[in-house]
Amino acid sequence: MKDIVELSSIAIIYVAVAKLSLALASIHPSATPIWPPTGFALAVVLLLGYRLTPAIFLGAFVANVTTAGSISTSLAIATGNTLESLVGAYLINQSSDDCSTFDTPGGVVKFALICVIPSTVISATLGVGSLSLAGYADWSDFRSIWTTWWMGDLAGALVITPAIVLWSTDPPRWLERRELFQSSLIYMATIVVGLVAFSPLLEQTPTRSSLAFLAILPLMWAALRRNQRDTATIALLLSCFAVWGTITNAGPFVRSSLNESFLLLLAFIISVCVPSLALSAEVAVRRRYQEHVKFIMHELSHRSKNLLSIVQSMANQVARQTKSFDDFYAGFSGRLCAFGETHDLLVESDWHGADIRELIRTQLAPFHNLGDDSVLIEGPHLKLNPKAAEQIGLAVHELGTNAVRHGALSEPTGVVNIRWEQDAGRPNPLLRIIWKEIGGPPVERPERQGFGDVVLTRLVPASLQGTASLEFEPEGVKWVLQAPSRRLLA
Repeated sequence: MKDIVELSSIAIIYVAVAKLSLALASIHPSATPIWPPTGFALAVVLLLGYRLTPAIFLGAFVANVTTAGSISTSLAIATGNTLESLVGAYLINQSSDDCSTFDTPGGVVKFALICVIPSTVISATLGVGSLSLAGYADWSDFRSIWTTWWMGDLAGALVITPAIVLWSTDPPRWLERRELFQSSLIYMATIVVGLVAFSPLLEQTPTRSSLAFLAILPLMWAALRRNQRDTATIALLLSCFAVWGTITNAGPFVRSSLNESFLLLLAFIISVCVPSLALSAEVAVRRRYQEHVKFIMHELSHRSKNLLSIVQSMANQVARQTKSFDDFYAGFSGRLCAFGETHDLLVESDWHGADIRELIRTQLAPFHNLGDDSVLIEGPHLKLNPKAAEQIGLAVHELGTNAVRHGALSEPTGVVNIRWEQDAGRPNPLLRIIWKEIGGPPVERPERQGFGDVVLTRLVPASLQGTASLEFEPEGVKWVLQAPSRRLLA
């Protein structure tokens, strides 16, 4: 039922807009120089998908069969109008990534080129060709009718489609007072320019004709200071004022015949719409780039402070546990190198995180040959976030250092088993990382708590909002870290 209502609504809107446009037909009853239905149909297919093309076909058929020609010519024209929107939407989706075509200058240019050549040419050719073949139009008038038809469709696509798409994908934030004020101000300025430059309310004089150049002002204002949505809206408003003046035989575009006047009007509409949209997109790209640079600088400052605080904490802890500068240098430089290795992994992934298996292998590489069976690494593929990678990297470095000096890796028969697992059955899943040594010399709990013990049981679990245990079992050291998965995983 919902689909039927949607299809019917689109068909009714198409018929209404088409009948209003056909009332302006000049050179032929079926060829009007103003054809907004093309822009409406293209926007509908871009926003809602190809499934709505039957509604476009139905609306185009009803509008034409009740105007001029026959059922066969109306079917041909409706087919051309439908293919026009279908082909245009397909090419835009393929080349410019759906409705984001207006986000970049290149996307705007691609949109304009698609409208100029493959899309609107189909409708004009099928429509005028069918009328000529059926005898409803003279072949001698084919060129002029085709040109009028094509330019009308092109103007409709270039003016109507951007406005509908951008209002649908980027609705205004009018609850914000500043946004409402700025949009209202530029819209009112555009209305003033439209009344002064194009409306039939003022007498047309040679001097007034030059006022058409004032249209550049609100377009540049919208492109440079506002956004693509407002730029497309300004272009639509100015086009409406220009059409109003032209159909009442007033304004700067009036010529000896109505068709000539409309062709000059369409040339104006096309020439101001595409450049202003492209400029607005370029400004938006630069604005996004500046915001990205600002974000990167903020992140760099934040991470630098975090990094320095970690290094400072590391230095303080090592200093408390050592009695000479040589001992301090050895302990501090080793841990700093391990910290640097973790950061290298993060940089390689654009700071998105680090693979836990690669992190462990990197931290243990300086201590032992990972090609033999003395280190077993088991667990599913997981990517740690940057903070978790830093902390777990420090923990693995401490455990590796201890294993080489006093634990399993100090003996040829010793084995270190490192595994991790997720407890997915809980509302807040936990990630458990287990370091287990076997086959090494007998171990005993040291009399004094060293820096490594502090790192493993206090600093690392606290920073990850988890818990950790360090046990000195007869067969070897066992360390278990438990923390919420959401705090560890990227």
